[in-house]
Amino acid sequence: MSSVGIIIAARNPGPFLVETLASVAGQTRPPTSIVVVDDGSDDDVVVESVVGFPTVTLIRQEPLGRSAARNCGAAASDSDFLLFLDADDLLRPEALMLMGAALDADPALEMVHGRVFEFVDHRYPPPPGVRHRDAEVFMRLGGSTLLRRSLWSRVGGMDERFPRGEWIDWISRAEKEGAAIAYLDDVVLERRLHTFNSPTPGDDDTQYLAVIRAALLRKRQESAHG
Repeated sequence: MSSVGIIIAARNPGPFLVETLASVAGQTRPPTSIVVVDDGSDDDVVVESVVGFPTVTLIRQEPLGRSAARNCGAAASDSDFLLFLDADDLLRPEALMLMGAALDADPALEMVHGRVFEFVDHRYPPPPGVRHRDAEVFMRLGGSTLLRRSLWSRVGGMDERFPRGEWIDWISRAEKEGAAIAYLDDVVLERRLHTFNSPTPGDDDTQYLAVIRAALLRKRQESAHG
């Protein structure tokens, strides 16, 4: 059975990281490695959160952005399969079993996406402008995707020019490389909607637009050479 590594980039994760790690610890197919990268948090919440999980490897770095943190975590794991989990989301207990089985069954398959259940954390209600209802959705999030390390190596790591939207960019690059992708009907991830979902003040919109422009440029180049 192939090894599975989970990468969690965390910066000021608030009260959620312990619950996220508990969802990882409860997998019916336990991960081979769990790497948490503290991306320059302002407090010791990340350090305190991992204390109860002795199998977690903790790496601390200066605040370089989520892209750099995810790249750092991937480099620290030697697992065959990789999953990039946000520090406030929860894996369903059978997530790794379902996605891992799909990859194990088909050596040509390189990446598997499962479905997502969004839920409102009523302890910390979402701000205006963020969805306030529970719903099953299809979103190709890092936490609902299991990919082969060979694909990661072929595509390359997250583009560290994009501190936000880096996963959207990476998926676009993987598709450009012709990644073999499968989609499951099963919910594998619970995405938490909460107070801190609101965008950070600054140039977030500009960053996401840069990601979208890069993806569109790749598609135009493909069309020109098609």
